[in-house]
Amino acid sequence: MTRRRWHEAITIAGWLGTLLAVLAGVMAALASQPLISILAFAAALGILFAVVCSRRARAAAAHDADTLKAAMARMAEGDLTARPGDLLLEPAIALRAPFVTMAESLATLFAQLSEHRSHLVAVLDTMADGVMLVDGNGRLMLANQAAQEMLALDAPAGARLSAAFRDHELQGLVALCRESQERRNVELALPSVRRSISVTATPLTSGSGAPEMSVLLTLHDLTTLRQLESTRREFVANVSHELRSPLASIKAMVETLEGGAVNDQAAATDFLDRIHREVDRMNTLVDDLLELSRIESGQSALRLETVDLVAIATSTRADFEMRIADTGVSVEVTSVGSTKVLADAAKLRQAIANFLDNALKFTPAGGRIEVRVDGAAREGSVRLQVSDNGQGIAPEHLPHLFERFYKVDRSRRDKGTGLGLAIAKHIIELHGGQIGVNSSEGAGASFWFLLPQQTDC
Repeated sequence: MTRRRWHEAITIAGWLGTLLAVLAGVMAALASQPLISILAFAAALGILFAVVCSRRARAAAAHDADTLKAAMARMAEGDLTARPGDLLLEPAIALRAPFVTMAESLATLFAQLSEHRSHLVAVLDTMADGVMLVDGNGRLMLANQAAQEMLALDAPAGARLSAAFRDHELQGLVALCRESQERRNVELALPSVRRSISVTATPLTSGSGAPEMSVLLTLHDLTTLRQLESTRREFVANVSHELRSPLASIKAMVETLEGGAVNDQAAATDFLDRIHREVDRMNTLVDDLLELSRIESGQSALRLETVDLVAIATSTRADFEMRIADTGVSVEVTSVGSTKVLADAAKLRQAIANFLDNALKFTPAGGRIEVRVDGAAREGSVRLQVSDNGQGIAPEHLPHLFERFYKVDRSRRDKGTGLGLAIAKHIIELHGGQIGVNSSEGAGASFWFLLPQQTDC
């Protein structure tokens, strides 16, 4: 017998039992007869049968309800594969198909949501701009990779923004945006992370238009741009300063000559020599500026060939022969191991010349300079080092020596333009090498660079 027929039989038996009980009661009231006794007995049996069937029906209904509840509980916990077990009664059986359809629809919907979330996370994490979401309680609910790097965040989702990043200006921006419910944009200088950041705060509203207290923060890093602007201003100021001194000197000497010194042969000759030196100094400055500009802009292409660093160092030393003789400084070129590199010979000569020029300026008469080319200092590299026994350099100056126009002693105007080491740095980096300096005050200085070693084929 099917479940449906069993349910119908239970219902019919219940009605029959009730009907017999009513008939028995009526006839018992009319007369006391044997037939009445039989009918009363049958009625009692009907009532008993109805009670038994009713209990079985309730048990079946309870079983179906528990089965459906268990399946729904599993779905509520996230198990979208849950399905109801065996059902007994027709009303519950009729719910199975809609239940399965609902479960499959939910599984499809959650799969789509998961895919969309993955796409959103991928987009946020690959953005160059930072994105942060702050809820109405001031808790940081979202921060993509760029935002974490910009602000050096190290806090889990749900942490308070004030604890994750302590900056009163950022807190004030969020509060102002939340209060006004209008988009706000400010540029913040954040000393704690040494960055300049443009922050746009946008209030979020729900679909119904009612304002929520959440605020979306979009962060754009302006640090590089501000550094370039600062470098540009410093560059203009430095060039102006370097040109102002020789121009002022030339103007003063010309005015002196015009005032009558031109008739004094000795004074006139001395002033003319000084004017020539100042003009040469300005020419050197302009040449260095042009060379540095060409290197930085990529207009100065490398002409690569296999060259011997020892030969280039020896040739460069020869260019300084007269100056070496005038200063009384000993300059020696030494080498170890294979010293061949793939490089632009002319540009390497310029870098080595800047090292030598710098060493000769700060090495006293009778001092010693060594140009050492070492092919065994580091595997796969050739190291060239120019060392002197001059006055040395204080530690606070070492990190800035390769910056443009940087001078350890700015009071000495005749010690160069301050661009030589910056040019050398760019030349070596164009070759894919490394450059540096080792020095201590009173113990001389060693300027060096490393280039990839060229092996014989």
